[in-house]
Amino acid sequence: MKPIIKETLKKKQGIDKALYFLYAYKEYFIGILVAFAILLFVYFGYASRTEVILDVKIMTESNQDAGISLEMEKAYNDLLKPAGKEKVQVDISNLDDPQSQQVFANQLAAREIDIIWMQESYVADFIARYDNDDITASDLSFEKDGITYVARIIPKAPHQEAIKKVMALYRK
Repeated sequence: MKPIIKETLKKKQGIDKALYFLYAYKEYFIGILVAFAILLFVYFGYASRTEVILDVKIMTESNQDAGISLEMEKAYNDLLKPAGKEKVQVDISNLDDPQSQQVFANQLAAREIDIIWMQESYVADFIARYDNDDITASDLSFEKDGITYVARIIPKAPHQEAIKKVMALYRK
């Protein structure tokens, strides 16, 4: 401690002494607070992170299939029974929205998606836009409200065990 700070602290009493000490070493206290805030941010960011055990996309136009995503998410949660920080993610990718399509293309390129569901009528458009022999057609399909939905499976998808369980669900 610098002699001038020692002398000044001897002259002060109580709260004035504490405030002067904080003022004299404010750079150190600010540095400690910033380091503490960063540690908290990193810790809570890591502690609250979830692990996706199945990532499913539904290709649609104008969000017309929005209700299906909730039904699928519930069915896949019942099937895979995620525990702790695990989760099943079912999202809609809108064919009419360029931003949604860019996000979809990036996730597809990064191989984050496991299964892509779409109406049977969208298959030709999907193949023209995205299929580069990395996405395989599958025999998975279901019908809802008179519309047939078909799946495309990503061969090197990150969650192969979950895909096998989902395939068994639709083949029953």
